[in-house]
Amino acid sequence: MKKYILSALIIAGAGFGLLSCNNGDYDANPNADYSNGINPLNPKGGINTNFDWTGSDPMSAEINGNAWKADGAFYLVDMFDTTEAYIVGANFSGDTSGITLRMERNVEPNKLYYVNMGNTKNTASYTNAMSDPNDLYASTLANLGAVKILENDATHIKGLFYFLAKSETGIYLNVQKGYFNIDK
Repeated sequence: MKKYILSALIIAGAGFGLLSCNNGDYDANPNADYSNGINPLNPKGGINTNFDWTGSDPMSAEINGNAWKADGAFYLVDMFDTTEAYIVGANFSGDTSGITLRMERNVEPNKLYYVNMGNTKNTASYTNAMSDPNDLYASTLANLGAVKILENDATHIKGLFYFLAKSETGIYLNVQKGYFNIDK
């Protein structure tokens, strides 16, 4: 008799657990209306983690499925911590948008560097309006992202990237098919 009661309680508990599909950060309904952002379980454009794409110099990406290309890009060594560097691309049309990758300076070709929640060494961010400090989407607030370095020498750095980013207000952004080829 105890086995039947215990089994019934386990099944009922599992059923109640399935009724609540929200874990606090994500809505488990991949078809929910996210008109003010993206559903992190089903981001617009999908999530390609295969690094099987190319791009346009100096930097390009897809932002929520839309093409984005930098008008200019640069590589800058952090003046306060010379073990870190910034790879930055900016599009100057309208209110300047930009992508910033903060990486360890000694990154090696053919290696992956993760840029996601909990990682403070390597990070990625996107802003659609550099004039608005509140318009920032950071990889450190989401849980998916990586940079693959293709080349890194004294004259240039080249690589591919993707990341899921989140704003302080909880809106998600999907950066896919990222590419950079920047002179140092």
